[in-house]
Amino acid sequence: MRLFWKVFLALMLTLLLTAAMSTWLSQKWLLENQAIEMRLMTLASLGETAVSLYEQESPADYHRWLRHTMRSQQFRGTLIDATGRPVLSRPLPPQLQRLAKQVATQQKRITIMKPPLLAVATPVQSESKHYYWIASSHLSPEHMREEIYMRIAIVLLAIGIVSWLLTRMFTRPIRQLQQRTVLLGQGSLTTRSPADIATRKDELGDLGRSFDAMAAQLDALINSHKQLLRDISHELRSPLARMQVALELARNEAGGKADAELDRIGLEAERLNELIGEVLTLARFEEGAVQVGMSRLKLDDMLRDIAADAAFEAEPEGKSVSCHALAACYVSADKLWLGRALDNVIRNAIRHENSGSCVEITLTLLEKIACITVRDHGNGVDEAKLAHLFDPFFRASEAREHDNSGYGLGLAIARRAVEMHAGSIVARNHTDGGLQVEITLPVVA
Repeated sequence: MRLFWKVFLALMLTLLLTAAMSTWLSQKWLLENQAIEMRLMTLASLGETAVSLYEQESPADYHRWLRHTMRSQQFRGTLIDATGRPVLSRPLPPQLQRLAKQVATQQKRITIMKPPLLAVATPVQSESKHYYWIASSHLSPEHMREEIYMRIAIVLLAIGIVSWLLTRMFTRPIRQLQQRTVLLGQGSLTTRSPADIATRKDELGDLGRSFDAMAAQLDALINSHKQLLRDISHELRSPLARMQVALELARNEAGGKADAELDRIGLEAERLNELIGEVLTLARFEEGAVQVGMSRLKLDDMLRDIAADAAFEAEPEGKSVSCHALAACYVSADKLWLGRALDNVIRNAIRHENSGSCVEITLTLLEKIACITVRDHGNGVDEAKLAHLFDPFFRASEAREHDNSGYGLGLAIARRAVEMHAGSIVARNHTDGGLQVEITLPVVA
């Protein structure tokens, strides 16, 4: 059945159920009110009988009538004279005493409906005397208003449950598809819609099958893109190697006459070789083909060694690297890949550091987590671009798109290497300027 008809029939069912419940409650309420009103009229009408028995028969007949006839009908009554005293000298309950005073003051019929108590007080006039008739009764459970309210609550609960079930029936598959869409957006290209949605014969089933087709196509396109990138990178290695051989031959033939130009060609060839290497490394991470050999490493010593190498290369540019408060700790890691991740982050900081400034490195411990902070004093990164800083080939500034400040792969490789070690890496702008990259890794004893 199509979703349109499901929604239509569900709404019709809910409306019909609501109308039926409302009609039933209205009728029930009306019948209860009528029953209570009839009981009050009966209680009030008994006053004439009480006066007649008391005056025309005898007080004893009146007393027997109260004890037998009234009690058999679950009624209680008292006849009060004009002075406010019961004719049989029996005291009234406190609540009925107040009722007697009210009827004597107002000289009209007064009723009390406080479930389970139902009482009436009314003036009664005989041929020669004036009386007040006070009568009461207890409502049966089916006549009590609390019972009516309970039924209303049950009806509302039933309508609420039906509405909840209908709403859940429609929103649950939509929520499942939304969750799968989030997974797909996060890069899980094998995500597909739940089987119970894809096999449906309505619009939600069509949506699920369209989602599966889109996910499959995206998976195929991205995999073909990665394969193309790997193939091109591999194919470039051969002509690059031949170009480097030809470059050496050209040096020998030139005899020093074109060293500057040939050096420039050699530099660009080396950069191209580095770029190809990083592309292939990233491709290995994407495929999960990176082999790691875990060992117990002293993280603070590793940081000092990497910082020392980076400082040596930064010195000619008027920059420096310093380590502050490196807490001693050990991690289980692959020395090659973790070292490469740290080196990429530190060199990226040096690349964007202002001349004459210092890249600051700290290592602190928080319970069983090591937190490495690398901060530069450069221009920072636009807040809107921070989330993409670790994406492949991402450039934080359009002005550096064609300069020689890297290929946009170092931080991408660093993120994958850190995540491979069950760690995390984030970047944020420091409040005093510059970019701060934080790496967390689990420590071992």
